[in-house]
Amino acid sequence: MGIKISLGPRQTVVPAGEYLAKLVEIKEGTFVGQRKTFEFLFEIASGEHSGIIVRGFVNANYETFSEYTKLRQWATMVARFDTDMGAKLDLDIFFGKILKVKVETKVSKKTKNLFSNVTAILGLEYEL
Repeated sequence: MGIKISLGPRQTVVPAGEYLAKLVEIKEGTFVGQRKTFEFLFEIASGEHSGIIVRGFVNANYETFSEYTKLRQWATMVARFDTDMGAKLDLDIFFGKILKVKVETKVSKKTKNLFSNVTAILGLEYEL
């Protein structure tokens, strides 16, 4: 047959709870091929699950982000920034920091597989 594919990393589910983690990547994508999203990839920074990657997804399908959006709430937990209407936010503020994140176990609607999902950034622990 001769068709070859690349295998990605194995998904690891960690117990629900709070973890110290650093952001390693932000990917742009879409949710069910429609709404724009950002996928945040966090690496757990300490403890038994150190080195494991967990993901958090935020809706990015807005022109502006109110205080009710997850992305704005996450940014507020990481850094105080100008909150005037129209102010710009650089997503680089999430990098180079150890953050306290809340992880929950979710079930994929599509595949029914379990996965660890970062549902909240609870605060900035320290700068790297």
